[in-house]
Amino acid sequence: MFGIYQLESKDPLLGSRYVGDPERTIRLQRVAGLANRPGGAFKLTVGEAVIPFEVTGDQLTDPESGKMYILRRFDSFGVSPTAKLLGKIESYEFPDEETRGRLLLVAAEALIIFGWNYDGPSRDDGFIRVDVDGQIMTLGDIPHP
Repeated sequence: MFGIYQLESKDPLLGSRYVGDPERTIRLQRVAGLANRPGGAFKLTVGEAVIPFEVTGDQLTDPESGKMYILRRFDSFGVSPTAKLLGKIESYEFPDEETRGRLLLVAAEALIIFGWNYDGPSRDDGFIRVDVDGQIMTLGDIPHP
């Protein structure tokens, strides 16, 4: 299960926190915000694979509840110009579409736990929503501590 963890020492680029699932050797860290649009660049590590990606983030209002929420959409997956420029994180080539799809779901789950800024589990279900090819995922869709 995903949780939020603290590094022993702060990484100059990635900071001191990360979203992780130690049993599955998964780690998600924010690389940077995107200067020219809302969203962020991230680094997903799954075993030996290092996958950069970018997401956009829109602040919207739920028409039923009237509550504000953040909807994240993948702008890219496997490549991030921002992560390459700032962190020298190279593009990742997926071995096949099935692996790409599986890892995209892992990234979506980790983004929900990431929340706004490493605070996903403390947020209400639905505050962070991630669009994965038209399927909207929320905190209630994933197991978490």
